[in-house]
Amino acid sequence: MDANNNNAQLTTWLEAAARGDQTAFRHLSRALGPRMYGLAARLTNGNSAVAEDIVQEVLIKLWQTAPRWQSGGSVAAFASRLVYTTAMDHHRKHHATVSLDGEDGHYPEFAKPETITSGIAQQQSRTLLLGALAQLPERQQQAVTLAYFHEYRSQDIATTLGTTEKAVESLLVRARKSLAALLPATAANQLNS
Repeated sequence: MDANNNNAQLTTWLEAAARGDQTAFRHLSRALGPRMYGLAARLTNGNSAVAEDIVQEVLIKLWQTAPRWQSGGSVAAFASRLVYTTAMDHHRKHHATVSLDGEDGHYPEFAKPETITSGIAQQQSRTLLLGALAQLPERQQQAVTLAYFHEYRSQDIATTLGTTEKAVESLLVRARKSLAALLPATAANQLNS
């Protein structure tokens, strides 16, 4: 199914769900679920349990917002945006610290210095990237999310966003430039905090 037909079908299902059609919502969930899970897993560094929770939360949000859906946009892009914002919210809420020293004076396996250093570096990188991404204009965020997290082709991104491939390339170029400028500034701000 090409991107135009796919978006039309997703829109039809979401509009039916807005009228309370649970079967249409199940179809919508099955169609969007794998991509939503893939994005959530990437945003949570492969944590499948958290990714599943995020997808469930997004499905609830989709059901609740369906009556307010304005046709004309891409349902897939809307769902991706919900996944992204829900993952960011989850990250902010659950960013907790853990005591690393055991009661017996030994470090647990996950707290060994080399594991800690690697994990902290990954977490900091992800946090910096997500923080910088959140500062981009919405259209750039959508283009980056679809291109790099969902691995959409430019043509599919253009269809999803209702624009041209040339406009998508322009969005991605501007987003990359902005991210290049934002990431060092974000890193410096975090070091100074």
